[in-house]
Amino acid sequence: MPMYINTIGIITFIFFAYSLVFGRFYFPQLSLHGLALATIIQYLIMNSIAIAYIVLNPDYKKYFSGVIFSVFSMKKALQIIHLSWPIIIDKTCFAAMSVWLSKALAGISTNDVVSTTIIASYDVVKNLERSAFVSAIAFAQIATFLVSNQLGAHDHEGASSTIKKILLLALVTVSGLLIFLCYNANFFVAFFDPKKSFTSFAATALPCISALAIFDLVQVILAGSLRGAGDVKSVMWIRFCVFIFFFIPLTYCINLLPITNLMVKFILMYSSYYLSAGVMAGFFLKRILSHKWQKTEI
Repeated sequence: MPMYINTIGIITFIFFAYSLVFGRFYFPQLSLHGLALATIIQYLIMNSIAIAYIVLNPDYKKYFSGVIFSVFSMKKALQIIHLSWPIIIDKTCFAAMSVWLSKALAGISTNDVVSTTIIASYDVVKNLERSAFVSAIAFAQIATFLVSNQLGAHDHEGASSTIKKILLLALVTVSGLLIFLCYNANFFVAFFDPKKSFTSFAATALPCISALAIFDLVQVILAGSLRGAGDVKSVMWIRFCVFIFFFIPLTYCINLLPITNLMVKFILMYSSYYLSAGVMAGFFLKRILSHKWQKTEI
């Protein structure tokens, strides 16, 4: 069902983005504001479908026998917050890393044209790599579910074996997609850059940066596995500490280096994100090898 809802949301966004940006099908031409409005419409429709499905589905009605807010207690609310806050901080750290990296890259040059090229290249490289990482996110969710079920059945060996298999499948899948993107880098970057103003810059940087993206893949899979074991606080603390004590100082030091070659500095700055992911992966792996994660209780 989430797949159906997301598919409907994507189709909705494409239709309204096209209609509102360019003023098609009797809609007003709102340019960039049309994208914002299309996003709002997309999530309104997705949330409406999700709520209707949950409330009207006979299998779920037993959970909503009364008015929702009449059975909502402060005790339950605090329990939900207690279970959620490690994941909230975890996700916030990753969002903050992207924001910090964007600001650091924007500060590489004071020239407006150069800054525009750098930020545009960062956005395109990030989006291309994310397209290859879709399968990694799916594998991480599968790892969470399977590890949770296997540890619940006290099958510790099965859980460890599952992590290895999923990690191998994810490495093969994502590596293949990244190689394909890098081999055709000019073509894919040009898709976002019709005027060819930054295609050469981004296409040159993509293979160098993608070589380190495997670190991010490994940490995503291992983090999903630890979450499946209920070890969410370890994931949170590792990511938080790496962000504060490694990623920020590293980008700051790179920014201070007297490097005049913008390409080299861009690659080093962007790569700091994946190096940080590699440090996270190392700590996650150490946690898994210690077998303490198999005895974690939420």
